[in-house]
Amino acid sequence: MTILGVAALSLVVASKATAMSVDYTEMFFNQTMTILGVAALSLVVASKATAMSVDYTEMFFNQSLDHFHADEHTKWEHRYLFSDAYWDGSGALENGCKGPILFYTGNEGDVTGFWDSNGFMIDYLAPKWNALLIFAEERYYGKSMPFGDDSYLPENLGYLSTSQVLEDYVELIEYLKSTLDNAINCPVIAFGGSYGGTLTTLLRVNHPSSIIGGLAASAPIGYYDIDGWDIHNVNEYTWSDIVTKDYNEADPKCLNAIQTSIDVINKASIEDVMESFNVCEANGVGPTSQADLFIYGLEGLCQMNYPYQIDATPAWPVNYTCSVLIDAMNTDDSHTILTAAGQIGQMSLGYIGEDDCFPTLEEGPGGVPGDGPGPDSWGWQSCTENLHTFSARGIRNYTFNMETSANQPCADIFGNDASTGQPLVQPDTSLLTRRYGGYKIGDGLTGVSNLIWSNGLLDPWSGGGFLIEPSTSTSTSTSRAMSSSDDQGNVWISMPSGAHHLDLRGPNDADPSDVTDARGIEEEVMKGWIDDYDQKTTQLMKKKGTDIA
Repeated sequence: MTILGVAALSLVVASKATAMSVDYTEMFFNQTMTILGVAALSLVVASKATAMSVDYTEMFFNQSLDHFHADEHTKWEHRYLFSDAYWDGSGALENGCKGPILFYTGNEGDVTGFWDSNGFMIDYLAPKWNALLIFAEERYYGKSMPFGDDSYLPENLGYLSTSQVLEDYVELIEYLKSTLDNAINCPVIAFGGSYGGTLTTLLRVNHPSSIIGGLAASAPIGYYDIDGWDIHNVNEYTWSDIVTKDYNEADPKCLNAIQTSIDVINKASIEDVMESFNVCEANGVGPTSQADLFIYGLEGLCQMNYPYQIDATPAWPVNYTCSVLIDAMNTDDSHTILTAAGQIGQMSLGYIGEDDCFPTLEEGPGGVPGDGPGPDSWGWQSCTENLHTFSARGIRNYTFNMETSANQPCADIFGNDASTGQPLVQPDTSLLTRRYGGYKIGDGLTGVSNLIWSNGLLDPWSGGGFLIEPSTSTSTSTSRAMSSSDDQGNVWISMPSGAHHLDLRGPNDADPSDVTDARGIEEEVMKGWIDDYDQKTTQLMKKKGTDIA
């Protein structure tokens, strides 16, 4: 097992605790399990509490390797999850479509983990609309490995980019609509969370004929648009400032308790720290200090600050963490404080109660907040186009430096070009903005339509989301969802009590009212898109004298 960061750990834990009746056939090579980084941690933990009521079929599509060179015809096996359990024709549209298609734009992780954490699509919308469910896996993740076991070789990773991923989804949608019965006129709505929400947005921006709209939850597109930060009240510390705010608002004593814990960890013997955090080796606690792993877990926990217990993670885990650390601090006993810190560390990393020790993470602790360069698929994406230039203050101090935080680590990981001796890759932090628009998308300057951008304000990734000004909201209460819309069918939703794409998860009695509000708004808006598309396509078909199936 290769351990590359904490993000994918959530995917692993999710599969162990999710009560599902899913049955599918393994039909691909044995894939090494990878741990990606804190950015995806919430994706997995979210799935652990979700009991899905519908099965899926694991399927593979003969996908193009390179969508941009006419002389490249190589194909590879692209995995997607398929469920027509509710697509029985009872939701047929007037234009002959059997029922709408709900399409998840898979992001950095095994796609089964995303299935597990999207109850809003699977358990609520699909049965209500009698919809077809498709979850596409991002290339170079899970079982979607274009070069099999050699996919992580630097010479093969060059086909991993946002633009190639988007074309994968366009090609898959076209294939499904053209081969499934009564699907050619079906409206497709895209869904995505985090980087998946970014993909949903960019899919609509670049290919408006492939999807009629999309729900982009917790999509931090603005973090890529550094030139647009100032006007949108964002800076290099925004991500870490939200983390600090979450702990401070949970309890005014919490930051002091965290700092006390950090001091105790750094002063303790390495043997005691290893025992408390159950790490396999001394390097496992972090590369720059003995508290690196502890802090890394705390930063990731804010994304998973959900209102109900998920496996060993309690409800409102940020508040729980503050309570445990404050109680320990009040004892003024170093052993008690270290034990409490170790308990929180293991909980935040999803490793509590495991018999084996926690392996050393090659990416994350002590590094760029939110994760940066690493020897895996997301590490490659960070070393090419997805790097966030974050610094940190509050819980820890970190200053981003392009050379030492990005260029040199990427060169160390992926090596140099054999012919030039220059680094094989270097991060281009403005590429996605130049190519797709950055803040201009959310500011209404690109002409894009029919997108919902939702953000939970407890989530540090919301700082780079397309947010609304409270003065433009339809609600003035902080306990309700704040939303606004434009005449292009775009909607902005902010959830003061929401964490990382909580609205994509299935409804739960413990959900805050603002999250319930958000789902209601999203459902109404998306149903309007479907009805409008049905009406327009039906009218067009009648005008042309085309038979409606």
